Amino acid sequence: MAKKSKWWKRKFFTIMIIPHDASTAKTRRVHLSIILLVIFAIVGIISTSLTLYRIASTKFSRVKHLEVLEEVTEKQKAQIKEIDILREKLKELEETEKKLKSILGIKGSLPPPKDKKVVSLGIDYAPDIDTYDFQRKIIEVKTLIDEKQRELARVENEIQRRKSLLVVIPSRWPTFGFISSGFGWRFHPIFRKVRFHTGIDIVTFWGAPVYATADGIVTYVGWESGYGKVIKINHGRGITTYYAHLSSYAVSVGQYVKKGQFIGRVGSTGTSIGPHLHYEVRRGGNPVNPSAYLSVDIIKIGKLY
Repeated sequence: MAKKSKWWKRKFFTIMIIPHDASTAKTRRVHLSIILLVIFAIVGIISTSLTLYRIASTKFSRVKHLEVLEEVTEKQKAQIKEIDILREKLKELEETEKKLKSILGIKGSLPPPKDKKVVSLGIDYAPDIDTYDFQRKIIEVKTLIDEKQRELARVENEIQRRKSLLVVIPSRWPTFGFISSGFGWRFHPIFRKVRFHTGIDIVTFWGAPVYATADGIVTYVGWESGYGKVIKINHGRGITTYYAHLSSYAVSVGQYVKKGQFIGRVGSTGTSIGPHLHYEVRRGGNPVNPSAYLSVDIIKIGKLY
């Protein structure tokens, strides 16, 4: 009996195809080399496909990474530009604050308001540490700008407060001339003895115009012993001004007058030895030195009130 050869030494294989419709089966004889070629081809196609897939995936990942880097870089450039703009704005605010405080004579910071705003970060997360650092710097500068704007707002409010006070504070000269007799104890030129002078005497020519030294309401117009013809104006906050020894009036009781408004003319009525204006400032009914108010400006008023 002949010995059978091993299967891998056989040159041909028979492939049988059996249809489902029970028709005649078909056989095909295939050479071993073709089968091996097909197997190698399939394996090669699969290997090549996997290699191409890996290369494509790697390139795609690199492209996405580059796109992300470009996006982050553009964002960082925008953040750097924003930081530069914010720092320039902060510098301008600091210079403005310094100038205003210098003009007003304010040292340090004004009392802050009770409400306090919080500057938002503006993002829920940061994609990388650099972006986070830039964003943090932006927030820091924005916070400083916000505080400077608040401080400037407080300075502006202080300016408005002082301006409002200057309107009702007797801080201008009531007439033109020079002070011949100041406030306080003096030797009276008529009574020839030392008496307390409750105001200042401003020497000028007869008929010189007299002006209200602050906004207020005229409370008295008429004759009063010693003062002669006198006008009294209530400026609020317990402050009243007297204009005495007048020759004529230009206002009436109950009239509201503005600072610098013409109210009468200089004379020599009452206890007087020549044309001059006796001018008084009273706080709470008590006479105070008018000279302290004549030079009051927006800086000095901050120390008085």
